Amino acid sequence: MTALPDFTPCGYQVTEQLNRNLQAGRNTYKALEITTQNPVVIKQFRFATTGDWASYKEIEREIEVLKGLNHPGIPQYLEKFDPGDGLCLVQEYKAAQPLSQPRSFSPDDIKNIAIQLLEILVYLQARIPPVFHRDIKPENVLVDQSLQVYLIDFGLARIGNSTMAVSSIMGGTLGFMPPEQVHNQKLTEASDLYGLGATLICLITQTKSSDLGSLVNFATNKIVFKDKVAKFSFKFIEWLEKMVEPDPANRYKNANLALEALKPLYLNRIPEVKLDLDKLELDFVANSLGEKLSKTIRVSNPIPDTILEGKWSVSPHPSDPPHTPHRHSWISFFPREFKGNGVDCVVKVDTSKLRANKHYERTIVLTSNGKQENYELKIKVKTAPIQLDILFPPYRLIILSSLLVAIISGKLLQYLTLYSVIFTWLVTLMFWYTLLSNVWHFFITKQFKGISGQLGCLLILIKGLLILIEGLFVIVILISFGLLGMLGWTPLGIEGLFIFVISGGFVGILRKLYNRGFNYMTVGLYNLLSVSTGIFLGVFLKIVSIGIGFDPYLFTALTASTLFLTVMLIYPSWKRQRLKAQYRRQESQNLIEP
Repeated sequence: MTALPDFTPCGYQVTEQLNRNLQAGRNTYKALEITTQNPVVIKQFRFATTGDWASYKEIEREIEVLKGLNHPGIPQYLEKFDPGDGLCLVQEYKAAQPLSQPRSFSPDDIKNIAIQLLEILVYLQARIPPVFHRDIKPENVLVDQSLQVYLIDFGLARIGNSTMAVSSIMGGTLGFMPPEQVHNQKLTEASDLYGLGATLICLITQTKSSDLGSLVNFATNKIVFKDKVAKFSFKFIEWLEKMVEPDPANRYKNANLALEALKPLYLNRIPEVKLDLDKLELDFVANSLGEKLSKTIRVSNPIPDTILEGKWSVSPHPSDPPHTPHRHSWISFFPREFKGNGVDCVVKVDTSKLRANKHYERTIVLTSNGKQENYELKIKVKTAPIQLDILFPPYRLIILSSLLVAIISGKLLQYLTLYSVIFTWLVTLMFWYTLLSNVWHFFITKQFKGISGQLGCLLILIKGLLILIEGLFVIVILISFGLLGMLGWTPLGIEGLFIFVISGGFVGILRKLYNRGFNYMTVGLYNLLSVSTGIFLGVFLKIVSIGIGFDPYLFTALTASTLFLTVMLIYPSWKRQRLKAQYRRQESQNLIEP
């Protein structure tokens, strides 16, 4: 064990030896300043052991330069002293470990380290004249627990870009020295970039400094490392290859350019999952029993030079039947597995397997090759309640109206032809329907604004013209029945009056049904089928009663209209019974609990 030197006469107590370089005649110690007990680093240059006394003045000159350096990434120069056996340089101590000691750094950590080293070089190169470190390697880069980076050991640093004696050239470290330094050529601001790049290559490939030569292709004199850094991005690898180009003209011109080129780069070649969701939750609400619901999630990957791969699964739940990763009883995905950087994934929920009017919550998982391996999303499902509220038509009113139409149509057949009877009912119904529609539209549309208001007014004008035209037809019909001009209350006139009153009341009642919940098409079908059934029934019975004979066409029309009207009348009751049966069946089935 080497005995520690005694620097107490100079005000320092050596506590341990940090480094020893016999070839260069340098020893590095950790010591305490006796008066303050602050830790310091002492570098002793023992020129007597190397016989290179000419370097003494040169190092003294460089110590004077170090006095002017003031950067948080460079340990502060404190003082120098000579105990009699070698010049000593004192700097502040940093509780950090060199990069040569094996440690695990993430790609983001490595980028942070590279940026801090480049910022130190930018500072050094901005000096007048610039300062060249000449010995950047993992052993001379310290990183503490908070990832603060320090560049140490300026013992080989040079001021300016003059050439050097061969004896001092070899003070650098082979593999980390740029070719121009090895061949005693003029240094440039690109020279230290080579050592920094080689240091980063050792870091990302987990290569020891002494083994860096194993990565060199001697045919090209280039460091080959691409096959050892699969997780790093192509852009970063290209940047690093440029840092260690043998020809300084092919490197970045200076540290500032290298720094600006590095900042926007992604080091990580691992994909990253991005979901177009405000929160990791999907809400499904069913409006009807057994409804199948779906929602789409956009899964993207913003990291260039990578391909995202993933697959969906449902986490086990105690209420769910046993399931495999490929199949779940009521939750499914399309596609379940995917490969791409922008994929629309559909999550489907089948509520027919669930109980009505219940709340369900499950967890789905996206497993990927991304930086974060698993993403968990909550699925919340609200199933529909049992809906037994069915709109029933006014059975008595429809049947009574159809019978009245049948009676009047049979009577009218004594005076008019079949087509005249149908035409009379249609024109009168259209008159009332158009009139009521305009009145309803007028009271609903209280004011007209902009283009839509103008269109609304135009619509009312068109309907008004229709009322006028249809009104003329009604007047002609009523005159022919003898109801105007007091031409006499003949049976034909009385029946015509009935047509006018019944059709108006019929259309008004159906209009009220529309406002109470029946849709527009249903109201129209009830109107058409009720009147047509009444007309065909009245005419058919009249023809049979007067002995004209059986008319198959009329019977077919009567059968068709009656059948359709009957279906529409019994459908609500059938639907109610079906829902009741579905409810009972649902309760009896082994449905999944929340």
